[in-house]
Amino acid sequence: MLDSGAKKRILMVEDTASVAALYKSYLNPLDVEVEIASTGQEAIHHFSSGNFALVLLDLRLPDISGFDVLSEIRELHPDIPVVIMTAHGSIDAAVEAMRYGASDFLIKPCEADLLRVTVNNALKPKSKIGGQSPEGAYYGFIGHSVPMQAVYRVIDSAAPSKATVFITGESGTGKEVCAEAVHAASSRAKKPFVAINCAAIPKDLIESELFGHMKGAFTGAASEREGAAEMADGGTLFLDEICEMDLDLQSKLLRFIQTGTFQKVGSSKVKQVDVRFVCATNRDPWEEVMKGNFREDLYYRLHVIPLALPPLRERGEDVVEIAQSLLLMFAMEEGKDFRTFNAEVTGRLLSYEWPGNVRQLQNVIRNIVVLHNAREVTEQMLPPPLNSVSGVKIASTPVRATTQTAIAPSRDDNFSVASALLNQGAVTKADIEPLWLVEKRAIQIAIDACDGNIPQAAGLLEVSPSTIYRKLQSWQESQEKRN
Repeated sequence: MLDSGAKKRILMVEDTASVAALYKSYLNPLDVEVEIASTGQEAIHHFSSGNFALVLLDLRLPDISGFDVLSEIRELHPDIPVVIMTAHGSIDAAVEAMRYGASDFLIKPCEADLLRVTVNNALKPKSKIGGQSPEGAYYGFIGHSVPMQAVYRVIDSAAPSKATVFITGESGTGKEVCAEAVHAASSRAKKPFVAINCAAIPKDLIESELFGHMKGAFTGAASEREGAAEMADGGTLFLDEICEMDLDLQSKLLRFIQTGTFQKVGSSKVKQVDVRFVCATNRDPWEEVMKGNFREDLYYRLHVIPLALPPLRERGEDVVEIAQSLLLMFAMEEGKDFRTFNAEVTGRLLSYEWPGNVRQLQNVIRNIVVLHNAREVTEQMLPPPLNSVSGVKIASTPVRATTQTAIAPSRDDNFSVASALLNQGAVTKADIEPLWLVEKRAIQIAIDACDGNIPQAAGLLEVSPSTIYRKLQSWQESQEKRN
């Protein structure tokens, strides 16, 4: 253990010397001793021969994977905090690293203040997870599942800057709650948060809603009016369903973002404001660019920090936490006695697919509270479709069964079928493929079937997600060497 009076030692594993030197300089005010390792093997050697209070670990290293280094550190000292350092494109890998023992992660490049705060937090004795309340609340969000921890980390990283956050996610996942969290966690928290829904306002009125108008600018403009841009001065302007905005207005919005200036409808006077932009859509923004519905230059201006909200079906036990919170809140509003769910209802909540996400869950819990009264929610109180088997499961079960039947009667039978083909001479030595190629094809098929969700693909393949990440990285490096 370290002496209480000695400087705390930090091991920074970073293969880019200039980045390592910069981050080391950021940490000078903390009065810590930073040692740098440029490879995975060097990091393991340093760690095994010295006492460190914290490890800052880059996942992409020139010799071995950061996952291997993390695994070795966890075997030697399971209690020492490890903070993963990752670029935007590798956030999924960093989240996966948290499953396997990492305590936090930083998105590179990171600012000096954020690095110092993260290191300070990691070095503090852990009394409660992430400094949040035991209930897992975070700026309006409820839940501490791994996918949501990733969202919280991105918000923490993005909030201090003025960079635009672009939120994507299915309808009902809480995109406006996320935008409010970005605002609340920023230095602009005491200034206005103004939201404008680009899909809910008629095309001919949205410019007026955004920039305001002068008296008499159009029929019905009986007085001068401030727009959302002016009201949000000094604070945050949230543009919900941004992909629904008319193309003509998109060009004006682009100019507003670039210059911070705008003109009210019917006015020649230019006004300037200081606004932080947060945008959201339930569509794929790049697909909308390809379709011609969204300007490419506006996309690049807004899509600075992408933040994808996970659907409720991927948040595990968060479903029960959110439902419990809603139950107590609605029971208080309606003057009912509800306090909890029985085991059968909890099972239904966890197994249902929730196509409408948190919004659908809210409606279900309110329905229960309004129509019934008891201390415990039972299965008889559940409204459709929770009082029957999930429609998604009904639709998917026969397809899976058919697919499996077409391939083979069962996994165990695959071996007997293969043996029979070999005995019949249907398979020759020339037909045998290298194991790595068979493995690569199986992994790619699983990833494609899960729409790119690697943890889900790993579940189907019955392997660790980190195994897939390592293999993908290895194949990519091999391909680069061949090219």
